[in-house]
Amino acid sequence: MSRIHQIEITTEDGETIHFECRGDEDVITAALRQEIFLMSSCREGGCATCKAFCAEGDYQLVGCSVQALPPEEEEEGNVLLCRCFPESDLELEVPYAYSRISFAPEDRCFTAEVVELARLASNTMRLRLRRIGGDRKVTFAPGQYLDIQIPGTELTRSFSPANTPNEEGELEFLIRLLPDGRFSDYLRSGAQIGQPLTVKGPLGVFGLKENGFRPRYFVAGGTGLAPVLSMVRQMHQWKEPQETRLYFGVNKPEEAFYLAELKALEAAMPNLGVRICAWQADEGWSEERGSVIDVLRRDLEHKPTQPDIYLCGPPAMVDAAYAVCDQFAIPRNQIFLEKFLPSGPCGEACDASRVHHHSVSA
Repeated sequence: MSRIHQIEITTEDGETIHFECRGDEDVITAALRQEIFLMSSCREGGCATCKAFCAEGDYQLVGCSVQALPPEEEEEGNVLLCRCFPESDLELEVPYAYSRISFAPEDRCFTAEVVELARLASNTMRLRLRRIGGDRKVTFAPGQYLDIQIPGTELTRSFSPANTPNEEGELEFLIRLLPDGRFSDYLRSGAQIGQPLTVKGPLGVFGLKENGFRPRYFVAGGTGLAPVLSMVRQMHQWKEPQETRLYFGVNKPEEAFYLAELKALEAAMPNLGVRICAWQADEGWSEERGSVIDVLRRDLEHKPTQPDIYLCGPPAMVDAAYAVCDQFAIPRNQIFLEKFLPSGPCGEACDASRVHHHSVSA
């Protein structure tokens, strides 16, 4: 029989929970067995939702995607709890509040109908849903995402709302159209107004952090605009006073969208500055020229204080932003991010034969 180990989880706000975990089961599975619902999504080592830091203990990681858990983060002691098998008692720290943990079975699925399909740019579509049922309220922390099931399949895809929580059940998604994407194909040929969709969530730990009055800079690539726009919109609703900048980058002008909405938000929010950037700008482009990283670097050169940085976009954009933050000595604990990772099973990137043993001592 496998040995029993004690797991201690400390949340971002200093609360702790304890449960047992066998050596032959991962931490997420052990918690679920004891009706403790930690933040997780794919449970295949590919999405990073269950990322945590191991402060003490011995463990092995089995089949983690290098995109979800890069080697340098693994060396620092970060783990994916769905792929973490204890070899001793573990002390773990999770980057979310105690309120995000549930302690009883709950059905997080609901049904929403399609109320709008709109092409916003050459490669982007807006999908607007409205929750069906008696209680239409949708609750999520801006920055989180929801899983939407593709009709007629068991497949789901993850998208972050661009709007804020509301009583009307409205959900607004900005979705990139991929040439061979399953959800993209559904939007192009199968989606219809009034069609019901199964939605699960909210999931994920990306979101606003309490920081006093330190400036907040949001950097988004393409449809990475959605979660950061949700956060900025909430700041506006709550009248938060921090200096705020939103950097929105696309490759070509025809890929740009939401320009009027961003300008309107900038006009309504005195502490907000918006930078809309096109890397391959043509003569008719009137906004910022160059990559979103180039514009961020330029602004940081003239910034006397170090802002908090929120990043959402392709891995290459996020990595480049990290390099700029290092250049200006912005501490890592002031950088918050969400990388776009491949949809669906992580395949060879989560090869179960890849087993790494770790030992952490306080």
